[in-house]
Amino acid sequence: MSIVDWFKNDLNTEERTLTRDLLSVAVADGEFCDEEKNTILEICQLEGISAVELIDSIRNQSSGAKLLSSVEEKKRYLLHLIRMMMSDGKYYGIELHVIEVLARKIEVPPLQLISFILDEVNAGHISKEEGIKVIDHFVRRYTD
Repeated sequence: MSIVDWFKNDLNTEERTLTRDLLSVAVADGEFCDEEKNTILEICQLEGISAVELIDSIRNQSSGAKLLSSVEEKKRYLLHLIRMMMSDGKYYGIELHVIEVLARKIEVPPLQLISFILDEVNAGHISKEEGIKVIDHFVRRYTD
């Protein structure tokens, strides 16, 4: 079973946690580099996720994940995943697909996902060059 099948068939939004999703994006390309590890740790610190919660989520234990209801919560969540994908400077189709599947799980359509990235570029949180690369990869996937 591939990682994408795992998301589609075995899990629902309530069972997912940010840390497990970050790790899933990080390992989707078959590698787990220092940049990805550091990005996970930075995002966990930013979101107030302790080391114990991080380890529990990796071990598949419940850590009280909540449903994302507001657009801002969904945006923050998906932008963390995009940051994870961008951390090693490589954009693999499988990483993009994992993010797309997760976006659908939390009911974020493709155009809204792209608009989240554009918002971050306009706010200066993602460079224009990086934003164009990510958007280009998403658009290519949607037109294939």
